Amino acid sequence: MTPVEQIKERLDIVEVVGMYVELTKAGKHFKGKSPFSAEKTPSFFVSPDRGMYYCFSTQKGGDIFTFIQEMEGVDFKGSLKILAERAGVELVPEDPKKRDERETQYALIEEAAQFFFKAREEQPETTKYVTDRGVTGETIHAWRIGYAPDEWRALRAHLHTKKYTDEQIKKAGLIKTSEGGKEPYDVFRDRIMFPICDASGRVVAFSGRTLKQDVAVPKYVNSPETELFQKSDILYGYDKAKQGIRRHDFSLIVEGQFDVVLAHQAGYTNTVAVSGTAFTEHHLELLQRLSNRSVLALDADKAGIAAVKRSSEMMLPRGMDVKVAEIPEGADPADIIKEDANQFKHIIGEAKHVIEFLLAVLKHHIQDERTYKLRTRDAIVPLIAQIPNRIDRDHFVGVVAAAIGTTHDAMHYELTRIESETETPVETTAESQESVAASAAQKQDLITHLFAMTLVADGAAKLCVTKLEAALQQLLGVEKIATSPDVLQESLSKHTFMAEEYLEKTHPRQVAGELESKLNYLVRLLAKERLTNLRQEIKRAEEQDESDTVMELLKATKEAETLLQTHISLGDGEEVET
Repeated sequence: MTPVEQIKERLDIVEVVGMYVELTKAGKHFKGKSPFSAEKTPSFFVSPDRGMYYCFSTQKGGDIFTFIQEMEGVDFKGSLKILAERAGVELVPEDPKKRDERETQYALIEEAAQFFFKAREEQPETTKYVTDRGVTGETIHAWRIGYAPDEWRALRAHLHTKKYTDEQIKKAGLIKTSEGGKEPYDVFRDRIMFPICDASGRVVAFSGRTLKQDVAVPKYVNSPETELFQKSDILYGYDKAKQGIRRHDFSLIVEGQFDVVLAHQAGYTNTVAVSGTAFTEHHLELLQRLSNRSVLALDADKAGIAAVKRSSEMMLPRGMDVKVAEIPEGADPADIIKEDANQFKHIIGEAKHVIEFLLAVLKHHIQDERTYKLRTRDAIVPLIAQIPNRIDRDHFVGVVAAAIGTTHDAMHYELTRIESETETPVETTAESQESVAASAAQKQDLITHLFAMTLVADGAAKLCVTKLEAALQQLLGVEKIATSPDVLQESLSKHTFMAEEYLEKTHPRQVAGELESKLNYLVRLLAKERLTNLRQEIKRAEEQDESDTVMELLKATKEAETLLQTHISLGDGEEVET
């Protein structure tokens, strides 16, 4: 039995989903309000018999693995790991020594977080500094904000009392040794401490904000990379922001820890920040799993604007909708929220698309009209070229053309030049792309619907469904329909719930007739698809003068034409005695 099968056998989907959604019994299903949207009427259903869920308001569905992916913002591997821990399933035999060392690291860092939190409580002036920044006591506790004492070895000495060695403490990134090789000392001293957590909420590192006004002292110091903490993998606040990003349907990206904490306090529970590095592809993958929209609320200085451009260069090609909140120069989100949370909400609400924002920045800094146009061509047009949505791209062609006083034709010429320089593949026409996509979606939906019927049908309708299953296996050429790439978990969940409701209300003869009609429509779709592909292969083979191949393809074409005329009967849907 595979780990996936073991997990599904040990974990009840109702219990797993019930940790996130309040469920009530509804016949043989359970129902609740969608965790993916703010709804008043429950449209989220869970089937314990099938091990599936489906949300009719957002059209999302699947099994326990897809649910954890959605709720925790992880990929399949991440959901597998989370559920394996809950089920007590060992994924890969692991060296017990390595596992113990990793667990020791988690425990050590957690002990450090508790030490910093207690040290802040014992320093009223430090707590006052945090509250003076606008952070409430409730928020301080929720984010476990602490303080590293202004001593060289306070944390090290404390961890020694807990029987941790210097080697273990150094491995966690909490102490270091000077070049002279003297006694190790604490990395964090006299700093406000923000625990950095992984997606599951476990502390893996720290970010320390200095209390000194000395410009020579770094404002923030972050833990070095360790086995548990990779800067390119973790976003500060992500563990608390996952539900907020999904609920607000956008991620709010800021720079500092105080910015994140105060934004959450102000109601923007979708806020995150990087920790000591620029945004990476992995950061964006984490965010895009939860929402395709993002708002950047970075500093208005030169470095902040450069960060906006770098981030947009990664986001736009992914099809993300990227906006920028115009933070007043010299301020940051934390300052604005402290003074007036409503002003911050107004700023976020007025966020501009990144193309429009960068246009305004260039206009503000460049007075010469010709230079402005040339800089727009060099800095803005390449960003438009990265937008995959043709309608959106054409919209911003118009925006930029109007801003710099040029024509659509001139803008399109520049786009074509940029695309040719970057060797962008020539695409088929939009009409043909839409036609192919529609046909593929129609075929997938039909296959999934018919397969769902084979899963749930019983009693009087079982005979025709058994014939249907055999026909599908023959048509698709797979031993198990569930392995077909045309059967997607999300769509399967929807059709399974709909099939159960349909079978409860429909006479078996009607079921057989409707399924037979849909099956034969699928046969025609598959036959036409096969004929189209064969004709393309024949044309290629003729051009290559491959006469034997042409003959084989002609034979296959005849078989496909025969299939096109085939009609499969499923009977009348009534069971017969033998």
